[in-house]
Amino acid sequence: MNLKLLLPLFFLMSVTSAVHPSQINCFGVIGDSISAGFSMVSGSHRTDFIEYRDQAFAIGRKPDYRTLPNIFHDFNPQLNLSESCASNYETLVDYNHRSNQDCNVAISGALSDRLVDMWGDLLFQWNNRNCSRKWKVLTVMIGANDICAYCLTGYNQTISNYMSNVRKLHDQIYRDTQNVFINYVSLFDVSVVMDWQNPKCDIVHILINECPCILGRNRQRDAREKVGALYKDMNRELYPYIKSLDGERDDIIVRIQPILENFQVYNQSYLSTLDCFHPSAFANMVMGTILWNNMFLPEAQKLKNMENLLQLYVPKETDILQ
Repeated sequence: MNLKLLLPLFFLMSVTSAVHPSQINCFGVIGDSISAGFSMVSGSHRTDFIEYRDQAFAIGRKPDYRTLPNIFHDFNPQLNLSESCASNYETLVDYNHRSNQDCNVAISGALSDRLVDMWGDLLFQWNNRNCSRKWKVLTVMIGANDICAYCLTGYNQTISNYMSNVRKLHDQIYRDTQNVFINYVSLFDVSVVMDWQNPKCDIVHILINECPCILGRNRQRDAREKVGALYKDMNRELYPYIKSLDGERDDIIVRIQPILENFQVYNQSYLSTLDCFHPSAFANMVMGTILWNNMFLPEAQKLKNMENLLQLYVPKETDILQ
């Protein structure tokens, strides 16, 4: 037993709503194709339409990849990744979450109206893996597809639908579980990828109608301007709501992690070569790093872009997740 990892527990006994990284035993992810690791590794027909869940930034546990579970294990070798419900497999895009033994229930193409359904699948897995009473990290990253479809649902309706779905999710979480630290990834400017498109990627967007109002069959001339305003308006609604949850329960902690809020594409290595849209394997490593580092920074200091593959923050004995 590592005595250094026990020391923070004495510190935590006198602190309300405080979790040390050594207390985390299980993981979960709710989201869309980004969280599912869609087309992270691309370049051939055999690799393009695969979800690389074992490498996905917030839930993968493939050895030697900088993912959140692997980073937690690096700093707490006693963490049993095989029992943590982290992902260790790849899959085709469409599959049944309940038939698989992990806790990445992200659905490629999902809008925020799938949040409660995904939560049901995740709860099923946590219960099956004896995670219910253990401390868990849940990462929720949803909304990119809502933004991509803004011209079909309407600007203001997109915001109100999104916030209604987020509230329903958290109401359900508060009813169903305990001992969970929730990373809520804020919205980002999906239109930044527009400068990195090419004819091959355009074909993919049209064929599968990917991000319809920006890149697909319903693309709008003013998409960049509209999307640039929309994600900010959605975040203006999201931030105060998440803040309002602070302190409601000692055993459920919710924090916004703005890892992509000021995201810029610095070169092609950040994007899948299939569609010049989804994050690449390199980008996932950067996202995993920034998410980890942000979990030890106060709100005002949290990182909002992923320009570089940063060094990992080394937790102190008295550090808590935030």
